[in-house]
Amino acid sequence: MGLDSDGLDRMRRLLRHRLLNIASAVKSSNMLLASELDDRLSAREREYFPLIQKECDQISELVERVDAACGQLPASAFFPVALTISSLMNEICSKHPMAEITVEVDVADPGREICMSTLKVLLEEVVSNAYEISRKPVTVSVGDHVTGCLIQVFDQGEALPAAGCEMAFEPFYTTRTRHLGVGLSIVKRMVLSQGGTVSIAPGLAGNVFTCLLPYRN
Repeated sequence: MGLDSDGLDRMRRLLRHRLLNIASAVKSSNMLLASELDDRLSAREREYFPLIQKECDQISELVERVDAACGQLPASAFFPVALTISSLMNEICSKHPMAEITVEVDVADPGREICMSTLKVLLEEVVSNAYEISRKPVTVSVGDHVTGCLIQVFDQGEALPAAGCEMAFEPFYTTRTRHLGVGLSIVKRMVLSQGGTVSIAPGLAGNVFTCLLPYRN
């Protein structure tokens, strides 16, 4: 028998609870074991404990990302677009200190408000993906459009084929190993909830991510 939306939501919350509990229990046991055996282990054997901790952290991170892709959306909070872009891009650049990221903001009214939670996820996911895939310069362009704020991210990586552009926003679709493939699906879900649109297409020197995100009326 198939599950309705409420049933799927209950299953999601149950899986989240159990997976996080398992990860937490393994981390606690791992830390206790490392402490108890510290004076009896070689330097090489001690290296295994941080690796176990890291894997548990990755499980917790994956659970959070799946929850963002399928769970309740965060509450909408609106802030001035220019200030929001500046603050978020500073955070992103600090996470990728070696990246060459250019930001161009050209809006008629910098005080017009935009959904910060949506913009934060959008920029973090798209800019990070653009840099990590190509390791080349990334340009972020923000401007006005008749339907809202036009946000474009230009990368210089290998151009996606038509099928890849169509599948890019599908949950769990990815071309990279050790990646869950939910980042862009989270972006699409949040943007659509605000009445916006998203797309990806090949550009002149890579790919162009385009988003139209409405301003607050």
